[in-house]
Amino acid sequence: MGLLSKLFGGAKEEGQGMAAQLMTQLSGDLKLSAEQLEKLKGAFQQFREKRKAAKEAGGDMKAKMKEVKQELKSGIQGMLTDEQRQKFTANLDKYKDFFQK
Repeated sequence: MGLLSKLFGGAKEEGQGMAAQLMTQLSGDLKLSAEQLEKLKGAFQQFREKRKAAKEAGGDMKAKMKEVKQELKSGIQGMLTDEQRQKFTANLDKYKDFFQK
């Protein structure tokens, strides 16, 4: 198990594997600091909690997940430096499997 897998708790829940892959990719692509990695971990934990609550609430999952993923995306952008944010935005196609599903 790699460092990021340990840090982010591995892929224990369904769908968490994709999130772990995205975190690993973001860490490498954006050269995140240790502090940013901790913030990213917190953002993904909130994402998992909101995703779980949305599933339990029922209803239009597609719309709810789109909203939850947009919140995550905004949270990620908020923790980045200007240079990292530009790179993140430029590379959104790379991350589309996560944000557009």
